[in-house]
Amino acid sequence: MTFKIISDSSCDLDKLTLEKLSVDVLKIKSTDENGEDLPEEITNKEIYREMREGKFFKTSQITYYEYLKKFEELASEGLDIICMTLSSGLSGTFQNAYMAKKEVEEKYNVKIEVYDSLAASVGFGQITYFAGLAAKNGASFEEISRLIEFLIANTKHVFTVFDLKYLYEGGRVSRAKARISNVLNILPILEVDKEGKLYVSDVVRGKNKSYKRMVEIISEKSTSDGSDRIFPVYADDREILNPLIDRLKDKGYEKFLCLEIGHVIAAHVGPDICGLGYLTENIPEEFKKYLD
Repeated sequence: MTFKIISDSSCDLDKLTLEKLSVDVLKIKSTDENGEDLPEEITNKEIYREMREGKFFKTSQITYYEYLKKFEELASEGLDIICMTLSSGLSGTFQNAYMAKKEVEEKYNVKIEVYDSLAASVGFGQITYFAGLAAKNGASFEEISRLIEFLIANTKHVFTVFDLKYLYEGGRVSRAKARISNVLNILPILEVDKEGKLYVSDVVRGKNKSYKRMVEIISEKSTSDGSDRIFPVYADDREILNPLIDRLKDKGYEKFLCLEIGHVIAAHVGPDICGLGYLTENIPEEFKKYLD
């Protein structure tokens, strides 16, 4: 392979999967309430536990310098680069990567494509996974570029959270709505818009109705026949996905790659999350041979 794929840690793919796909990941830094960097060895589950104990965490975007350093490292080896970033609707990471691309292209004779995923967590993981798998199975730089463009245009997210305090702290819901939700068991259905920004698309009462509504939304927005993978997401309780996956199986979905949400996104939505990333259309046949 004469090129390298770069993603970032908000894609929420586990370390083993990323290694198998040979995808390099730049890490989005997290800090505690006092602004102290979290230890490198801290696990997602440890962070979830601390969040449930009442602690909050913050994240900071990957800097222009970090992208410049990584791009120069690869370019000096003669490698072309495909870089995907967390949604520009949630972070300034894309702009930093794009500035670094322009500088490195002026110094080295390499191709660099930087893509704004317009996605986060499982949606971004979905894009990263398929791009990495295609590269591993022999797709060219140009083929992967076209695949990524398709994936960005057709990736959707839908999820709910069972505790709104993190959305309240992040300014995404009011204090009154957070309190009413806790008292009446009213849950938000959240999606990501065309600009890569998070929004509340609906509200329902109770977990069972949240599962039902999420599957309805997928049926309304997707023409997929279920043969492509779908990417459910959870935090520290894998079993919370079972009712959702059962409903999806009834709709004909066959392949699932469940992801544990990382602390980058969990810092903003909390550890009580259930949802998934999906495609609005089946992946085109020209790419299927690389994705088995």
